[in-house]
Amino acid sequence: MTIVMIDDWTDAKPWDAFVEGHEQARFCHFFHYGDVVACYGYEPVRIAFVKERTLVAVLPAALTTSLLFGRRLVSQPFSEYGGLLMDPSLESEDVLRIFALLEDYLERHSRIRSIELHGRHGIPAQFGLGPFALGNPHHVAVLALDHTADELWQKVVQYSVRKAVNKAQAQGVVAFEESGPAIIRERFYPLYLKSMKRLGVPPHALAYYLRCSELLGERMKIFWAARERQILAGLLGFVCGGRVNIVNIVSEPESWKHAPNDLIHWEFVKWAREEKLRYFDFGSVRYEGQRTYKKKWGAAFEDHGYYLLSRNQSAAAQATFSSSSPGMTRLSQLWSRFVPEPVAQLSGPFIRKHLVR
Repeated sequence: MTIVMIDDWTDAKPWDAFVEGHEQARFCHFFHYGDVVACYGYEPVRIAFVKERTLVAVLPAALTTSLLFGRRLVSQPFSEYGGLLMDPSLESEDVLRIFALLEDYLERHSRIRSIELHGRHGIPAQFGLGPFALGNPHHVAVLALDHTADELWQKVVQYSVRKAVNKAQAQGVVAFEESGPAIIRERFYPLYLKSMKRLGVPPHALAYYLRCSELLGERMKIFWAARERQILAGLLGFVCGGRVNIVNIVSEPESWKHAPNDLIHWEFVKWAREEKLRYFDFGSVRYEGQRTYKKKWGAAFEDHGYYLLSRNQSAAAQATFSSSSPGMTRLSQLWSRFVPEPVAQLSGPFIRKHLVR
């Protein structure tokens, strides 16, 4: 029996069951992540592929309208990840059928300039890119949790990690997990705004994180470092299937002398191992500082990128956003130096919406 596309899938339960069972799934593949990004005015689109009444692939996406990139179907906004999740047992003819259905979808929706997938980890490697073109190539760093916590500590993470964690603990820094709407509003978001200002990155709207908390629930985890009842740093991530995916680290530069960032990373890794999760996903690697930090944790670097299917091969249709380009690096420096935090908080969500990042 041939595969059928359903481009308006509405049943969250089988969708999320498929996502939870897929080794390459991330939090942004869940059904309700589309309702999270709807706070930016995007329209959730959930495309399912069914064979013999069984889900064999899903594509969660959002219909976005950008001043820079026009009208696009993006999977998924505000995440390094997204894209197709396919049943790894699919035959080549099934995969080719899915690719053909997506090409047909784009032809039928003439107002959509292109389909943009953030990553292709959910497509079996032997099938290549299909009709998609690679843009914005980079890497992601993933730590396999296939050792005990003691083995990770002694044999996998580098000495510099152990030294920093021991230093934090010796100086009275403690780590704990706590999240929820009040924590996000009163503790996480103010520190997040300061961190984004320092990094020169336009911040998200508070509504984005509150919706993550509301719609993804206990899958959202925030590990905190505190000393003498003062919060020093927070590390936000999401659990999906057998994987933790780190999203944000927030901290005060004055606290770095106490090494809180290393402590909460280690406590999060240790918690994931105790929960019998299989991977700790550090996210993107685009410049040497990120590579150096994530390498010391024993993470492996995997090829990653954005993949575009366009109706035509024009530069506009093929364009995608790279935060590590020279131009964006310069703009980031100017943002950090000259944009006041209240202005950043007001304008950041508008910029995010049109960058779709």
